[in-house]
Amino acid sequence: MAKQSAFMAKIQKAQALRELQAQRVARAYQLDMVTLALGRMGWREKKFREFDEVLTQVANEYGRDIIADSKQDADLWYTKDTIDRELKQYVGGLFVPYDERYTWTVID
Repeated sequence: MAKQSAFMAKIQKAQALRELQAQRVARAYQLDMVTLALGRMGWREKKFREFDEVLTQVANEYGRDIIADSKQDADLWYTKDTIDRELKQYVGGLFVPYDERYTWTVID
């Protein structure tokens, strides 16, 4: 197998950086939309501070679960099931399974 050219490596690195930037922008936009929606529902600074604390707790908890689960199961079956069960109890009929929420679609 031939060694990759420096030019091609540079192009791939730039593409990876653009993808990371796009992910960050998309995440920021989505959080802005959530914040605006909650604001329209009457949330103000005190509730947002509480939300930030709980969000950090939840993210840390599931982050630890994902790390532990990934050591034994690359597909994260336990973590996916745990997240789905908790989500379903809150959203009821609006629930969409993990693998559908995180579908990766390749665009040609």
